[in-house]
Amino acid sequence: MRTSILFASIVLLYCNTLSAIAANHNSFPLEKVNGHYIFETKINDKVSAKFLLESGIHVMLIDSLFAFDNKNDINLDFIPVQKNENMNLGGKVYKITHKAKGTILLGNHSEYNGEFFVLSNYKSYYDIAIPIQNISNINDSSHIIKLDIEKQKLDILSRKAFAPASNIYSTTTIHYNSYLNMPTIRTNLTFSENGQQYSLTGNFVLDLGNASFLFLMKQSPVIQEFLKKNTKIKIHNAYNKKGILVAEAIIAEQVNLCHVNFDKQNIAITTALPKFTAEGCIGLKFFEGSVFVFDFDKNILHIKRTIIAP
Repeated sequence: MRTSILFASIVLLYCNTLSAIAANHNSFPLEKVNGHYIFETKINDKVSAKFLLESGIHVMLIDSLFAFDNKNDINLDFIPVQKNENMNLGGKVYKITHKAKGTILLGNHSEYNGEFFVLSNYKSYYDIAIPIQNISNINDSSHIIKLDIEKQKLDILSRKAFAPASNIYSTTTIHYNSYLNMPTIRTNLTFSENGQQYSLTGNFVLDLGNASFLFLMKQSPVIQEFLKKNTKIKIHNAYNKKGILVAEAIIAEQVNLCHVNFDKQNIAITTALPKFTAEGCIGLKFFEGSVFVFDFDKNILHIKRTIIAP
C-alpha cells in the first residue's frame, strides 16, 4: 500500500510539474497557406489576428486597414510617416504609412516588443507579419522559439521549459551581422549538380517568410566569385505564373546545408533584394525537415539530430 501511495504521489508531482511548465508558455497551431505558415491568436486578449511567420524582417508589419479598424484594441500610438518610405518584400514594394514602438500581448504568455510598420494594401490571407526574434515569454522574458513544422506548432518557451539534450540537438551560432540586423548563421553549403560537387561558405539569413529552400544573392561578391570560378554549373531561368523572369536557379541533385542533407532542391539566384548583405536566405523548405529551437537570448540555433548528416 505504501509503495502504491508513493508511486501515485510521484506521478502526481510529475504531472503537476509538466502542467506548470505547459501553463507558462504558448503553443500556437500553424497552418500552411500558399507555401507560408500562419497562426491565429488574440492581441491584448481583445482582437483576433492572423500572423504570418517571419524572421527575415526586423519589424512587425501590419495592414493599414486592420491597424486602424482595431486601433483601440491594439493600443499603439501610430505616428504618420512624414516622408515617402517604402518596404521591399521579396521584390514587391509597399508604402509605409505609419510607425510605432511598443509591446502587445499575444495569447496568454507571449508578447511582441519592438517596432511596428503600417503598410498600405498589405492585407492578404493574414493581417500581420511577425518576426519571431522579437517574441518573448512574459513569465521570464526569454526569447526561446521552438518551431516544429512536422507537428505544425510554434512554442514560445520559458527558460525552464527548454533543456536541450546534447545527444538530440546540434547547435550553430546566430549572428546579426546582416542588413537591418536580421538573424543569420555562418555555415557551409555543399551541393551536387550534373555529377559535380560544389561548396561555398557564407552568411545566410534565417528567413521563415521565404517559401523557397534557399536564395543566393547575386549582388554578393562571394556569390559572384563562386559563379565565376564554377562555370560548369548550369543556370536555369525561373519564371512566375505570368511567364515573367523572376530569378535564376541551380537544380541541385543533393544539398548539404548546416550539416543537414536534402535531395533535389532548387537553389535560386536573385536580384530582388539588392540591399541584403548576406550571401543568401534560408527559406521554409529547409525548416520543414526537422525541429528547430531559436534561443535568441544566447544566440544559438538548436537543430534536432533526426536528419543531421553524419
